[in-house]
Amino acid sequence: MSEVYIRTQNKEKLYRLGGNYACIEYGAYEDVKKKRGGTEENKKRHTICISDGCLEEIAEYESKERCIEVLDEIQTVCGQYLYAAGSLGLMIGSEAIPPMAAAVPRVYQMPEK
Repeated sequence: MSEVYIRTQNKEKLYRLGGNYACIEYGAYEDVKKKRGGTEENKKRHTICISDGCLEEIAEYESKERCIEVLDEIQTVCGQYLYAAGSLGLMIGSEAIPPMAAAVPRVYQMPEK
């Protein structure tokens, strides 16, 4: 996997996944401010964290399902490559060019919602 740059939801930080950061994960945490009253689901914070051995929150969403959707989007970005089909070199004076694929750095902006 080549590098993917991930910008935090609040746009204040840019992380390089594939460099120092090796993990991006979903986490559900109890919201201390909402501890009294409400349903169990309303008491949880659904976040996405990036880690280099120490977790750092980069986004928060309304549900676990939305967090998983965002992780799926990041996975898609991680798997993208620049691809050129090449040519057979059928024109006079041209050489055959083999197909090629290259991993290029990509940027993923964490969605607002």
